[in-house]
Amino acid sequence: MSDELTIERIISEIKEETSSLRALRDEYKNFLEKYPLLDRYLLRTKASFLADFYMGVERIFKIIAEELNGGTPKGEDWHKRLLLDMSLCIGERPPVISKELYRQLLMFLGFRHVVRQVYGFELDEKRLEALSVHFEPVLEKFIEEMESFCRFLRNRG
Repeated sequence: MSDELTIERIISEIKEETSSLRALRDEYKNFLEKYPLLDRYLLRTKASFLADFYMGVERIFKIIAEELNGGTPKGEDWHKRLLLDMSLCIGERPPVISKELYRQLLMFLGFRHVVRQVYGFELDEKRLEALSVHFEPVLEKFIEEMESFCRFLRNRG
């Protein structure tokens, strides 16, 4: 019973986070419609949306790592290792995400790091635009793969 409750809690937490990511996507679309031309202040806001996306993804990965992998990786590069772990088969757990999605999310992880480490006026507008093109497709792929992982969890027992 305890394992079933743990699985249901993990699934519920993943669904809650993916719901928040959908809300973020909708808010991002509204932002883009309202502000088609960005000044340097709105550029900071746009960067924040993309960084928030990856932080939501990482929250889900941390839940999975804590509950199913025995904890999150340690060390300075734990963010990168956590993402990699989600693309690997660990014990009886299959990969949570595909290698393709791993590569796509790696771009967002790198950008989230930049957003947190530089001043807003140092943001590279071209890099931001290149990444923003991938936001919706990667978000949709991520949600699709999370739904598939939740089905695996439900069916494994």
